[in-house]
Amino acid sequence: MRRFSSSLRLLALGLLGLGAFGASPAVSASIVPHRAIYAMNLAGVKNGSDITDVSGRMLFEWRDVCDGWAIQQHMRLHFSYSDDDDQDLASTELTWESKDGKRYNFNIRRVTNGKETENYRGKAQRNDDGSVTVTYSVPNNKTVHLPVGTLFPTAHTELILENAARGDKFFTRRVFDGSDADGASDISAFVLPPRAAAAEEGLDAKMKENPLVSGNAFPVHMAFFKIGGETGEPDYEMDLSLMPSGIARRMKIDYGDFSVTGNLQEVEALPAQNCP
Repeated sequence: MRRFSSSLRLLALGLLGLGAFGASPAVSASIVPHRAIYAMNLAGVKNGSDITDVSGRMLFEWRDVCDGWAIQQHMRLHFSYSDDDDQDLASTELTWESKDGKRYNFNIRRVTNGKETENYRGKAQRNDDGSVTVTYSVPNNKTVHLPVGTLFPTAHTELILENAARGDKFFTRRVFDGSDADGASDISAFVLPPRAAAAEEGLDAKMKENPLVSGNAFPVHMAFFKIGGETGEPDYEMDLSLMPSGIARRMKIDYGDFSVTGNLQEVEALPAQNCP
């Protein structure tokens, strides 16, 4: 029977793609370092899938650490199957990205039913010609070279917000986040005009009144493609309701056979750093 041992990896990759929602001067926004908690639940399944339920929660924290953006993401999910052979999946992801977009550190660990199944650690450096070299400490002796134009997660989200502010709807870029054995994927992003919190399906009533997320948010659709994939079909797709502050009000991740939603349950602003 098929098991989605990679389900958490895909979900975490998509959420890590949220990055630290920093903004450039082109975006009219007041960026809010924050801590958010999301309730994760099954949204739907296709005929033939043996998944009967998905539930869990995710803690997402973004901090401004003066020289860069530091992200912590902790997630636990329980997958229920029709044969009662359930799975408990957990992920911890710690990343740091320099504000100039030249350096990126990652430390990612995933556990299935109490046993470590994935572990990736390393550093990425943008070279003088704009290309990127990735050196892994885990697994050992692994080096990856990525082409000019490759972005790290924060820079990619900056680009989303820049395009949203200009009214540009569509773009595709290669993004490295270190979240799997390949580390990079091609992401096509489609941005729609902003909408009010009152129109947000699934958003908790108390969140609609929270000043951190009560304003307009951009609906963003992203399709994630494996590099060199032959089918032309995305590996998975993701919909976000993205505030100009960088807070994701709601998300939906569609893997084809099943989809999962993440609804914001709690959010708080984090204190600013006293940077020199």
